[in-house]
Amino acid sequence: MSSPIPSKTTYFYIFLLSILFTTPAFSSIVVVNGLTHIHEVSKGQIVRGQIEIQNAGFENRAVRVYKKDYLFSHEGEVYYNEPGSNLRSNANWIDFSPSYLELEPQQKTVINYEVTIPEGEELTGSYWSVLMVEGILPISPELPQNGLNISTVMRYAVQIATNLEDSGKNNLEFVEAKLDRVDGNRVGSIALVNSGERLLVPEVSIELFNSEGKSVSVVKAPKKKIYPGTSTRFYLDLADLPKGQYQAIVLADCSEEDVFGLNLSLALGDD
Repeated sequence: MSSPIPSKTTYFYIFLLSILFTTPAFSSIVVVNGLTHIHEVSKGQIVRGQIEIQNAGFENRAVRVYKKDYLFSHEGEVYYNEPGSNLRSNANWIDFSPSYLELEPQQKTVINYEVTIPEGEELTGSYWSVLMVEGILPISPELPQNGLNISTVMRYAVQIATNLEDSGKNNLEFVEAKLDRVDGNRVGSIALVNSGERLLVPEVSIELFNSEGKSVSVVKAPKKKIYPGTSTRFYLDLADLPKGQYQAIVLADCSEEDVFGLNLSLALGDD
């Protein structure tokens, strides 16, 4: 299997459709119990879970559920490819029900899923995909027959991840480390790629030392998931630091045994 990456034109078209077809006013379908479900599994095992959803609005809503593969990068691209196209996809292991349902206002229900881990294959590390939960606004019958009728939808990508016991290596690589501006504030921008075989959720921090070697600040970024072969960016708030020359240690702490580091020299100016 391969993981095809759409062209820039295709990605722009998908992005444009997301703007046209997603409106917060119609986001009455909500996922109640989180957007990530992680299972520790072994070969031949069957694990089960539930996705809890609710119609939080005041009108009837229809919901459809379907599978996609999920990839992302530190440049901001997010790809929902055909299920099974990613080398580490577990989409073909997943069965779920129902695939279509209707909810009355304030009604809650569950989508049941079952993951069957293959027994005879060479498997190691982490595998994942997503169940797309899509709330549908019914098409209005009042529009002219020849008119353009656009349905507004709200989609949730619920990640279903499976980690094969303690198998697979852990490895993170620093792709980029630079000073940047976010909403006018100075930040440290750290991009990491997961070049290993297991899902990692690092806590990224930076410790800065002045010219005398004294630690003057430790800044941490919120944790983020990084699947094998994907990358993401962490932002460290440096707005309150005075200008000057600093030595810095950047750490990506995944556990007591898996800590990845980088040494930097930073020059913080007025800009």
